[in-house]
Parts: sequence; C-alpha cells; structure tokens
Amino acid sequence: MGSLSFLSEIIAFKFMAILLLKIIFFATFAWGENGLTIKSIQSEDGDVIDCVDIYEQPALYHPALKNHKIQMTPNYNTMMEPTKTNDQEKSYKYVTTQRWHKSGSCPKGTIPIRRTQNNYKKDHIKKPNFFHLDKGLRIKEDINLAQKNHSLAILHTEGIRYMGGKTDMKTWNPHVEEDDEYSTSRLALMSGAYNDYQDIESGWAVNPRVYGDRQTRFFTYWTNDGSRETGCFDLTCPGFVQTSHEIALGAAIYPISTQNGLPYSISVFIFKDLNTSNWWLQYGGSINIGY
Repeated sequence: MGSLSFLSEIIAFKFMAILLLKIIFFATFAWGENGLTIKSIQSEDGDVIDCVDIYEQPALYHPALKNHKIQMTPNYNTMMEPTKTNDQEKSYKYVTTQRWHKSGSCPKGTIPIRRTQNNYKKDHIKKPNFFHLDKGLRIKEDINLAQKNHSLAILHTEGIRYMGGKTDMKTWNPHVEEDDEYSTSRLALMSGAYNDYQDIESGWAVNPRVYGDRQTRFFTYWTNDGSRETGCFDLTCPGFVQTSHEIALGAAIYPISTQNGLPYSISVFIFKDLNTSNWWLQYGGSINIGY
C-alpha cells in the first residue's frame, strides 16, 4: 500500500507539473485570431500588431498548403537598389518603416500581422469588387471610358510573358471624403480576360472601408477570378505566405510626404521565382516580405 501511495503521489506531481507548464506556456504565448501570438505591440495609431510564429501563420491552415514547406528566401539574389537620378537623390527619401515600428519590433522567427477591427465585416476586406473591377466594364477597351466619381492615371504595358515588375512611388495621404471611397497608388501584374483575370498587386492605399480609417497603408492584394469569388487583402484570408518579421501588411506607412515638406517614396517589386513559381513581394529594395 505504501508503494502504491508513493506511486500515486509521483503521478499526481507529474500531472501538476505538466499542467503548470501549460499554464505558463499559454500565459506567455496567446492563441488569437492571427494564430500563435508570441508578442503583441500597441501602435500609437491604434493598430495592434501580433507577432505570430512563422510556422503558425493563418495561411498554412489552408488545405492547399497542408505540409507546405516555407520558402524562406528567393532562389536568387533580387536585392535592388531604388532607381533614382541625381535630382531625385536630392528631392526625396525612400521609406522602409511603418508607424508601429516606433512602439516595438517583432523577433526573428515571427511575422507581424495587423489585428483586424471587429466592427468591420469580413466581406469588406475579402471581396472588394469596388476596389478592382467595375461591373460595367466588360472589355479591355472600356478601361479608358469616363466613369462617375472615378479618376485614373495609369501606365499600362502588355506583353507575352512578364517575370515581374518594379516601381518607386511617392507616398501621400490624399483626402478621402466618404467611407466607400478610396485613393491608391499600386503596382499590378494581371493575366487573363479582363473580367476573369488573375491579379497580384501591392502599393499604398487610403481605404476607410477596408481599414477603418484614413491612414496611408501598405497593402497587397490577389485574386484568381477578377475579384468575383476570390480576392483578399493582406493576410485576411489564406493565400499569402509571409517570411519577413519587419513589415506588417496593412499597416500605416511612416513618414508620409507633405506639401511643404520633403517627399517620401516606397519601392515595390513583384517577381517570379523561376525555380518554385512563387510570386515574391519585395519592399524597399531589400526586404523580401513573402510570396
């Protein structure tokens, strides 16, 4: 009886030790809407950035990415210095920071994910037809037609096969009056029929319907069918695998150009890795965000 009692005490002690370790673990790491959160950062602009274990990011829970091995870097060196003339060197600076960086940083081995606001519906951030496809446009030639409350300046090139695209764009914070209006500057690579195309794009946007405010934010977007059934901003649904711990998709860019101050610019590069066929997003000439 004495040995059995002693054995029971050992088992109970082990159980209590395991339970205590679990309590400590979940007190240190919280499972939130973005996955296993190692650390949370409260930004001065109201955003909350969750530093999520890179192997527990939401994209990997999609059935198509089951047992997916993360490609940590492209298979060849794509680090590109921003292209600029001597006049540009003197006239504006390149931005690689975001406003939340003033409040902290995410450790290596994690990715920063902006926590979405509870008061904004998922369909506002997952299927934004208003942002990409005007339902009245059905043929490519209609792209130049005037539309009500719609202004567009575009550099449009067509070819047989593109492996990527790069742009340097100045960052501004244009006035957006109504919540269903937006202003954006972006790089987009599209393939397919105009009303049923595949699209990868990135840039900055002031879009209150998607983000809930009027800050200038860095974003990415993709769709497989012209935004009819698929389409997703940033990491709000599975599809984009992030590898960088430095840039949070959907977070505010800082600093921003002002009329009487020094203009600031960001560099965006989207390119295809020929070995894996993954389309990579690079920011600032040196930060490979993901694919």
